[in-house]
Amino acid sequence: MDIPVVFTLSSLYILAILCCCSQGQSPPYEAECVEGKYLPPSSRRVKEYVVNLDLPGKERWKHVATEKKQEIKNILAAFKKYIYDFGGIAAEIWYLIDLLGPAIVDVLPQPFQDEIRGISDVTGIEIGEVTLYNIFYEIFTVCTSIVAQDSNGTLYHARNLDFGLFMGWDPKNRTWVITELLRPAIVNLDFQRGGKTVFKSVNYAGYVGILTAISPGKFTLTMNERFTLDGGYIGIIDLILTGKGTWMGFLTRATMEKAQSFEEAKTMLTSTQMIAPAYFILAGNTSGQACVITRNREVNGTDTWWMKEAGGWYILETNYDHWSKPLFVDDRRTPANKCMKKLTQKGVGIPGIFNVLSSRPVLNKLTTYTALMQVNQGHIETWLQYCPDPCFPW
Repeated sequence: MDIPVVFTLSSLYILAILCCCSQGQSPPYEAECVEGKYLPPSSRRVKEYVVNLDLPGKERWKHVATEKKQEIKNILAAFKKYIYDFGGIAAEIWYLIDLLGPAIVDVLPQPFQDEIRGISDVTGIEIGEVTLYNIFYEIFTVCTSIVAQDSNGTLYHARNLDFGLFMGWDPKNRTWVITELLRPAIVNLDFQRGGKTVFKSVNYAGYVGILTAISPGKFTLTMNERFTLDGGYIGIIDLILTGKGTWMGFLTRATMEKAQSFEEAKTMLTSTQMIAPAYFILAGNTSGQACVITRNREVNGTDTWWMKEAGGWYILETNYDHWSKPLFVDDRRTPANKCMKKLTQKGVGIPGIFNVLSSRPVLNKLTTYTALMQVNQGHIETWLQYCPDPCFPW
């Protein structure tokens, strides 16, 4: 049994009661469906950096890690504190990976091994902790991803990335400590080879994997966490004991670098054993070419849910299997669907989808950013997100 996941789900009920009592809210939450939220203030636009793939791995992140060194250190310090507060298997695995960090990084695939070493060198952070930083997002992320097509068949892919659940709820300010620390570390990245863009992504500085990305003219990709008992902790133990499995962030990074089409990306995302289960939301460059890939750690049991099956003009994923009901204390899916239906296909575009993702509880206290992508134009823009009170904790 994966004790930390069970603990998380049971704690969600307890924390929901406490937060709802303090804010006068009770689940299921009503959809807000706001309008006029786009454009946000320019101060919320995320800065872009170039990552030169022609450089040796140890040198690729030097400029980003140098500029964001303190932000990375702050995040890691908070991670460490709250994982030890969890205790149990989670703390033991953190201790083990921290202790064996230099040995673990030696068996990571390239170029990730050298890139992590380079970040460690620049920031002065122990290599074991940089390694931990690069796997942590697979275990504590909750998100909303949407792919929608307008009346002309043009696809738009957008997402909220929510992070920090159970990591230091501040009752005075009604915020999550990790969420507040993550926002200053968010960067847009332009991965280039030979001076030309290979793909673009949204990252937390120091994280070399991919959670949100666009291959201009080819496909777009977002990843959402999937909660199962066969979760990331069991996958980590399996990796240590057997060597089997691929880190999700490394798989998505390899997909963005190597896949030359939607179909190639889909094949890579469905045929690789992973450390943790996940949802991959993948969209191509033609009408209707969008799906949610529901993954187990193993390849068997993979489910592919297509936009045409989801209703025809959009597909939406939070953190629950599309064939199952979400937890009643975490139903962002129903309000998001309500807002998409209110938007209608005629309203699909960057402003309209941003409004949906800015509507509570789709927007909540965990939301760090909203990313908006249009594949044909190779367009990606990212905005820091904040949810003023009254706002739902997740």
